[in-house]
Amino acid sequence: MKYEMSPEEKRLAALAWAAGLLLLGIVILVDLGVHHHPHFERDGLTFDTLPEFYPLFGFGAAFVFIIVAKTLAIALKRKDTFYADD
Repeated sequence: MKYEMSPEEKRLAALAWAAGLLLLGIVILVDLGVHHHPHFERDGLTFDTLPEFYPLFGFGAAFVFIIVAKTLAIALKRKDTFYADD
């Protein structure tokens, strides 16, 4: 049985997505105006001086966390009757 969202829930979901994308856009625009001090410039690595490196790094880290969490959920999943006293 598939869950159907009510029109109110659909409206709120669309509003939440719009608010999240607006916030993401604001963060990216603000990040363009911030001067970042490179930490690894003396070693010849300048990846942290690239524009938008930090938001992309954060997105990549969040993506990895989600993949790890989903993998752990599959590995740790138990049947519904696991704790049953049969």
